[in-house]
Amino acid sequence: MRVFNFSNFVTADYNRSAIDIGRKFIADPTSVQMVIDSHYGNGDGMTHLMMSLADELKNTGIKVVHYSAERLLTAAAPDVNLLCQLQGIDCLLLDDINFLFDKGTAVSVAIFDMLVARNSAGNKTICTVAIAANDVGSSIPKPYLDLLYSATVCRLGTPSLADKFRIAMVKIEHLGISFDASVNEIIEQAENIRELEGKLTRYAALQSIQQNALAEAKRQYN
Repeated sequence: MRVFNFSNFVTADYNRSAIDIGRKFIADPTSVQMVIDSHYGNGDGMTHLMMSLADELKNTGIKVVHYSAERLLTAAAPDVNLLCQLQGIDCLLLDDINFLFDKGTAVSVAIFDMLVARNSAGNKTICTVAIAANDVGSSIPKPYLDLLYSATVCRLGTPSLADKFRIAMVKIEHLGISFDASVNEIIEQAENIRELEGKLTRYAALQSIQQNALAEAKRQYN
């Protein structure tokens, strides 16, 4: 299971401001709601940032509960007490809250009512929105837009080629592979950080298979 914290979160120009905003949010007891979104809308570290901030909160003794919006919608449907329990949690993380925007069910409405109640009670909530920044205003129903974007907004920017190189260098060191023309091509062609890391992981696996096959061929030849 992957561990998300700031020790393995690579700081680059595109995410530095978002990290600063997030850390100020968790340090301020009067700030109760924050949305994390990004220029592209997905794949650039929103969940990693959210979980890293949660890790710092946990280290201070704050109770943190994490749900994806889809999982919460499924869990809350048969459990009438779940949302009441979550209303009082110190910090609630809600990943991909955009999943709820077009559902229009009694449960999805109740989830947003729970978020309003959390704000009133002064309990922290951090949500990620997997919608491209330029589409936020047109893609989110106004009541939800007003609720989510009236508080702290933590936005990841557009990763530059230099940002991708910085993150790739950390990744290939972790994977134990060397920089070569194929790695350079992966970096240049990756559209977001998730794609970059996924392709590097697959490339490392392919290299390992090829090296093992070569070693086996040499062993049989000798």
